[in-house]
Amino acid sequence: MQGVLSVKTYFPETKELENFTARWRRKFQEDNPAILNSELTVIGLWAYDAASAVASAVEKVGTANFYFEKTNASSNLTELEAIGISQNGPKLREALLGIKFKGLAGDFNLVNGQSQSSTFKIINVNGNGEREVAFWTPENGLTRNEFNSGSTSTYSTSMKNVGPIIWPGYSNFVPKGWEIPTNGKKLKIGVPVKDGFTEFVKVTYDPSSNRTQVTGFCIDVFKAVMKALPYVVSYEFIPFANSSGESAGSYNDLVYQVYLGVRKNLHHTIF
Repeated sequence: MQGVLSVKTYFPETKELENFTARWRRKFQEDNPAILNSELTVIGLWAYDAASAVASAVEKVGTANFYFEKTNASSNLTELEAIGISQNGPKLREALLGIKFKGLAGDFNLVNGQSQSSTFKIINVNGNGEREVAFWTPENGLTRNEFNSGSTSTYSTSMKNVGPIIWPGYSNFVPKGWEIPTNGKKLKIGVPVKDGFTEFVKVTYDPSSNRTQVTGFCIDVFKAVMKALPYVVSYEFIPFANSSGESAGSYNDLVYQVYLGVRKNLHHTIF
């Protein structure tokens, strides 16, 4: 990739994180010697902090009378519902809402039952390398330095707070953007057809109108980005399906078809 701007969750590099990562790598390699890539993701750090918060809440409430009341048996119950309901649930919830600590991924604090927004890094990707060009916080918006996140400055969206960006072609000039094609071709987006995780991408076919509808979180994000562009881009979604409306192959098959450029002239954009 060349000249790409992307977003990564920022978390402080602390001694606690360094020690935990070293212990986790050793344990992971012991349990999975055949797997070489043992890097922790921010999701793993969030999970560890969440488990630590629950453990602290349990310690506050205590384990006396910590039993589960079974619900009425029903064939419609999910596996979680079949476990039962804790009688200490309300107390545990109140204790959890009051838990505050510095976790591996930063400050842990629930407001109205929700974790606080993270600080994000804006990175510029060129080849195999990446550079930090700015930070974003919910309080200050774009900042050049992560240590400004606690300042009282006004919210900023100014590009003046963003470091120099290397654009495609190793250029320092901002690309002009999309030029309306004279041949009327549209940007074609390959969409996988699958059963699971339909909240992200879902393809449905309406036989009455003979139309295919593509919905989901990834689709909403894509449309929001396209709407925010200062120019109009014509595009269409192309489901990766066979004549029966079922998946025409795996995700790797779809990627390979895009690479070959043989399936309905798919553009190099997929979900």
